[in-house]
Formats: sequence, C-alpha cells, structure tokens
Amino acid sequence: MSNKRQKIIKTMTAFGGVQFINLVTGVFRSKVAAIWLGSQGVGFLGLLLTTFNLIVGTLNLGLPTSVVKHLSASSIQLLPKRIKIVKILAVIIGMISAALCFCFAAQLSLITFETDDFTWAFRLLAISVFFKQFSTIYSSILRSTGRLKQLANANIIASIIGIFFTVPLYYYFQLRGIVYNLITLGFVEAIIFYIYFKRLKINNEKVNKTEFLSQSKKMAGDGFFYNLSSFTELLAAYVLQMFISNYGGLKILGQYIAGYTILNSYVALIFTVMSIDYFPRLSKNNTQNNLLSEEVNHQLYIGIIILFPILLLMLLFSHIFIILIYTKEFMAAEVYLQIAMMGIFFKLFSWTVSFVLLAKGSRRLIIQNSIIYNIIFLFCHIFGYLADGLRGLAIGYTIYFLIYLLGNYWQANQLFSVKIESKNIKTYIACCVIIMLCIFINFTITDSLLKKIIISMITIIASAWSLRRLNHIFKWIK
Repeated sequence: MSNKRQKIIKTMTAFGGVQFINLVTGVFRSKVAAIWLGSQGVGFLGLLLTTFNLIVGTLNLGLPTSVVKHLSASSIQLLPKRIKIVKILAVIIGMISAALCFCFAAQLSLITFETDDFTWAFRLLAISVFFKQFSTIYSSILRSTGRLKQLANANIIASIIGIFFTVPLYYYFQLRGIVYNLITLGFVEAIIFYIYFKRLKINNEKVNKTEFLSQSKKMAGDGFFYNLSSFTELLAAYVLQMFISNYGGLKILGQYIAGYTILNSYVALIFTVMSIDYFPRLSKNNTQNNLLSEEVNHQLYIGIIILFPILLLMLLFSHIFIILIYTKEFMAAEVYLQIAMMGIFFKLFSWTVSFVLLAKGSRRLIIQNSIIYNIIFLFCHIFGYLADGLRGLAIGYTIYFLIYLLGNYWQANQLFSVKIESKNIKTYIACCVIIMLCIFINFTITDSLLKKIIISMITIIASAWSLRRLNHIFKWIK
C-alpha cells in the first residue's frame, strides 16, 4: 500500500513542479492584466477565455480524454498505428475548429459581448483554436504512453517561453493584447509538444482507410460522451458568466472570476497534478472493481492530506493571495474565497470518484450526469447570486459540490461496487468539520487578531498532521 502511495506522490511531485511554474506564470499574467487592464479588463479576459475554452471543448470530440483511455489500454504492437490515427485526427479537428470559429466570429461576438465590435477577436482566435486542438491531443499521447517526464518538460518550457510574450503584448496592445497573447501561447505550445512527441521515435506506421475509419469511429464515439460532459460544464460556466455580466456588470464578473480563478486554477491545481496518471491507472483496471476501489482510496487519501492544510492556509492569507495575484481593487473577492474553499474540499471527494464513471465508459451515466449536475450548478449559483451576490455565489458553489459528492459516490458504489474505506471516510469528515469550524470562526469573531491566532494554531496542527502522514508513507524520519 505504501509503495503505491509513494508512486502517486512521486508523480504528483514531478508535476507539482510543472504546476508551480504554471502557477507563477499564471499569477504573473493575472497581475499584469489586473494592473494594466483593471477589473473590467479581467472580466473581458474571463469571458473571452470561457468562450475560447467552450469552442475548443465543443469541437475536439472529447478526443483528449478518449485518446488517453484507448492508448493506455493498447498493446505495444497496436500502439504505433493508433497513434498515427490520432495524429491525423488532431490535424482534421484543428482545421475544422478554426474554420468554424472564423466563419461564426460575428455571432460569437454578439452572443458573448452583445455587440459585433469584437468580431475581429474571434477571427484571430481561430488561429489559436487550431493550435490548441493540436497541442492538447499531442499532450494526451505523451500522457497515455507514460512519457510523464517529457510531458512535464514540455509544459515547463511552453510556460516559460510564453510568459516573455505576455508583458509586451498586454502593455502595447491592451485589450487586443489578450487576443494576440492567446495566439502566441497556442503557437508556442503546439511547437513544443510536437518536438517532444517526435523525440519518442514512434514508428510511423501506415494506416489504411478501413483501419482509420474503424478506430477513429471508436475514439470519436467514446469521445463524444466525454465531450458532452465537458461541453455542458463549459456551457454552464459560460451561461453563469453571461448572467453575472448582464445583472452585475463586467466589474462584478471580474471580482467573481478573480476568486474563482484563485481557487480553481491555483489552489485546486492539485486536481490537475493528480489526474496526470490517475485516469490512465483507472483505465487499465476498469474491468476489476476491487482494483478500482483500491486506486480511488489511495488517490483520495493523498488528496486529503495535501489539500487540507493548503485550504486552511488559504483562509488565513486570502487577502494576501488576492493582492499578490491581482490588486486591492479585487478585495471584494475575499469573501468568495473564504466560503467557497469548503466547496473545493467537497470537490476533492466527488472529483476522485467521478473518474470511475469515465474509466468504466458508461455512456448513459456520462450523459445523464452531465445534464443533471450542470443544471444543478446553474440553479445553485444563479439563486445564490440573486440572494446574496458574491457571498451567495460562494455558498451556491459549496452546496453544488456537496450534492455532486453525494450523487457520484452513490452511483459508483451502487453500480460499480466502489467503496471508500471507513478510515478514509472518518478522516475526510474530521477534516470537513475542522474547515467548517475555521470558516465559522473567521466570520463570527470580530477581533481580527484573536481569530488569526486561533486559525493559525489549527493550521499549524493540521500541517503537522499532514507531514506526519506523508512521513508514514515515505519513512523520512524513523
């Protein structure tokens, strides 16, 4: 058991370095945008990125996820041919996606910004859409073939090179610089991932028309259902941001995006790190429910001991994070951070279990869940915003992930016999109670110094417990 947990943490450590680089570059870009573009600029950036991600996510046919599933389970003999098929699909999907983005640029501008003034932006984004489809699928090839070191290096190099373009583009071109920056980053990522793929020296096997159609149909078939899940999630986020923009304006939207980004892009990068080899492991063992349960328990346990103290630190230093990443203009987002962090801990459990449904390839469940849960997502957030603004959005976020947690675990348990060990459940509940207690203390004790002291003491104890658990796995200190 310790060996498996060691392997998980070692993989997370390797990609933790990657995500740290991405974190630093992401913070830098956000800081530059906040200083030079203001909260309205950040709101514009958020809407543009959401629309961009929606386009990419809608038109990639779910291939990034499907590729990992199919290539992870492929034999050594079949792997070169299947990779050849994936390479062809990457180019086809990239070209189609770019063409559609260019042709419907005016409509996208009207829907997103209620004006056709930004038609130029979406026409230029078509270039970045092509590059993004290309690099994402090549990234999935590296991931599914176990080339995690190469994947990590490619990410680091792309992030470092990309940051050198951000400052001059934002400074000289302001809002237009956001679009130019996305194009530049897309180009850099595509080149870097292609170079690292070529270093794998995989045989360039010939594929006939019958093989191509047969395999691409299977990948696209599975991918469609994975894609539907991603699409509905992106669509829900898009609708919510449009709702906030219409009812509260770009400034309020910018505040929400600031808080949401800190939690979901920076604090919750642990999910990105964990997913690198988690889904491939589940895909290999998707026919053995006992092994699935084992993998889920290992992943949940590691997630708990790492995320628990991080969230308490976030509560303690939330104002510093906002000033560091954005500016004082975004301090209204602090309330969102301090409440929604509970939702992130609920997300840890639901996220870990939800991968079982993907690994099992249960198409009906994927469609059903994607529709039902994203409707719940919108209901919780819209009702929360109407009730209490940013605070209501944070409460809605937390309630949504609690519902998602309960629903996902019930399905995984009833349909696939996935069971969370009682000690993991007890540990998780205890951590939930402590996080809730700290949030309660933060909002009820008026003496600023006293509540900082109490939460600091709890954070120190939590950090010591986490380090002790990690030491139990690695035997650093005997």
